[in-house]
Amino acid sequence: MGVSIFAKPNAYIRMKNEAKIAKIATIIILIALVRTISEPFRLQYYSSLSLTFNQIKPFLIAALITSLGLFAMIIFYYYRKYKVIICLAVLIIIGMLIVKYVYL
Repeated sequence: MGVSIFAKPNAYIRMKNEAKIAKIATIIILIALVRTISEPFRLQYYSSLSLTFNQIKPFLIAALITSLGLFAMIIFYYYRKYKVIICLAVLIIIGMLIVKYVYL
């Protein structure tokens, strides 16, 4: 019952899984940012009237939250703070939902 030289320590496997989840979270937030920025253009295309600032305001706020959060996530990725990245992704999504319920 010896330890194999090919066995990976649990900490290494956990860190590798956290890195994968952090990458996926970063991609999801990037897609959310693109979707948030493109939404006013979609609304303008299907609307017969021009959009006002008050109609675009929630999308601008959500895009600002998402872009700043994505910037922070990228910086933390360089320092290998994967748990912080995952927490930031959850906080960004919660922030976007709060903006949605407050303004829409």
